[in-house]
Amino acid sequence: MDFVSAFFAESQTAISLAILVAIFAGFMLERLPPSAVAASGAIAFLAMGYISTDEALEVFSNPAPITIAAMFILSGALVRTGVVESISGFFVDLAVKRGWLAIIGMLVVICIGSSLMNNTPLVIVMIPVVIRIAQALEAPSSKLLIPLSYAAILGGTLTLVGTSTNLLIDGVARKQGLPAMGMLEILPYGIAACLAGGVTLLVFGPRLLPDRETSSAALENDDLNFLTEVRWMRAEDEEKDEDAKPVLLEDLKGLQFSHLVAVLRGSERLRPEPEAKILPGDRIVLNASRSEILTLEEDKEYLVGLNSNLKPRQDDEGESNLIQVEAMVTPERSGAGRIVRNLEWPGRFGVRLLGVSRHRHSAGSELAEVRLRPADRLLLEGQAASVAAVISSTGLIAASEPVARPFRRRRAPIAIACLLGVITLSIFDIAPIAALALVGVGIVLLTRCIEAEDAWQAIDGSILVLIFAMLAVGQGLANAGLIKGLVESLAPALSHAPPILLLLAIYALTSFLTEVVSNNAVAVILTPLAISLAASLNIQPQPLIYAIMLAASASFATPIGYQTNTLVYAAGNFRFSDFLRVGLLMNVVVGVASCLAIWALNDF
Repeated sequence: MDFVSAFFAESQTAISLAILVAIFAGFMLERLPPSAVAASGAIAFLAMGYISTDEALEVFSNPAPITIAAMFILSGALVRTGVVESISGFFVDLAVKRGWLAIIGMLVVICIGSSLMNNTPLVIVMIPVVIRIAQALEAPSSKLLIPLSYAAILGGTLTLVGTSTNLLIDGVARKQGLPAMGMLEILPYGIAACLAGGVTLLVFGPRLLPDRETSSAALENDDLNFLTEVRWMRAEDEEKDEDAKPVLLEDLKGLQFSHLVAVLRGSERLRPEPEAKILPGDRIVLNASRSEILTLEEDKEYLVGLNSNLKPRQDDEGESNLIQVEAMVTPERSGAGRIVRNLEWPGRFGVRLLGVSRHRHSAGSELAEVRLRPADRLLLEGQAASVAAVISSTGLIAASEPVARPFRRRRAPIAIACLLGVITLSIFDIAPIAALALVGVGIVLLTRCIEAEDAWQAIDGSILVLIFAMLAVGQGLANAGLIKGLVESLAPALSHAPPILLLLAIYALTSFLTEVVSNNAVAVILTPLAISLAASLNIQPQPLIYAIMLAASASFATPIGYQTNTLVYAAGNFRFSDFLRVGLLMNVVVGVASCLAIWALNDF
């Protein structure tokens, strides 16, 4: 046993290096999720005795993962309150009027927005918007989806909260004894990266970006509109006043985010003009997304869909025992060929039909007169048992709870104020960003900008597991002497290198590793290495940290190097080589611009 202990003690550097290589190989092979690979590596270091149990538990006290989780929730609140959706709708309308100028403006807004919130939900919301814009301009959406991802990536280089990697690097650096970074500390270098990347896309993008149509699956899943109808309800005090005035259509603010088709008054059909007078009982036919329909459904001012009298209104706390379910019409037994108003099951089971969707076509001129076709999608609402009975008795298939949630637009100012408050107070160093972000989370939860269930779903748990595991791995590498050994090997070769070459070398190494493995894992490994290297060379470590921070975020050359690249890769019918064609050039140009800015604005 003494021999074994002595062997592991003498060979711990080589063994730790072997574990690190195995972790990186696991990341690249993608046989297991990155979080599982990182956790296995952390367990290996713990089993070998290179980190103690106390040290393993200490990683959970690092403020960076907590801050990252809080920022996920604040970003989720912006999505839940419809802020991101409203901005995207604005650009769809603007693109029709202003063409490609609107596209450039949209990418600038996405870049700025990504510097303030998690860019993953932002890109998820914007993918169908970009597809609609491309259709309006009669341009291939592949020309716009990759720039969408790149704009979100570049925005992450502007602030400390721009990406989870920035926060993680700051947390690792603080544990190494460096002062906390300011919110806008990397802004000058991020601006250089954004300008260089933007000009590169503008000049070379039209020739290097692929020219092909988007997969229909992306449209089917993300760009689904339902034909529905709503009835406006008078306030309780107005119901007793027979002489109460009608309301103008333009004053019904809840409808402004939907496409209005017609106003039905008995057998009369009216055009949905803004100045049209709406009376209680009038039916307003419209096309809207699932989230918009569910938003109207929660508004006590409206009754949505057919059989609206079957719906028990929600109480003041928003409690309801109803569920919303999507189902698909099949050729047999589920009503294909029948007109909606002739269906028996809504009244028989007490289930309401909220809307009908037909891929790439309008389902009809009004909900009651829709003749159902196979593959039509129905949005149903009712008691869980009643909905289940409808599905089983009618032969509907592919029933599932819709992933969409109703927007809470009345609480949007609170969500915006919380995010801006966290950013502003952090800029002026009023309190640590971790504390500010947690306070912001408390506010959006208490004011119900986002429900607790949705808040936990907004947190990407796999990223947090990956971060905690890699923090443990980083501690194990330090304890095993691997980082010290690498620094002792590199320092003589770099001792006489000009600072700009040192920056370029650190940036290139980080950028290369980020393209093939998780950028958070790369950041945890290279940050302490750069700090130790700077100490051995007797230079300031901050410039090297800035280079790692930008390189770990600015990953353009592969669809797996960054989450937003993966999102558009799946939605845009791209090939792996499509990212290489434009991404390699972006990596070089953005990298050189970033390093030159860091070199020019810092003393070494």
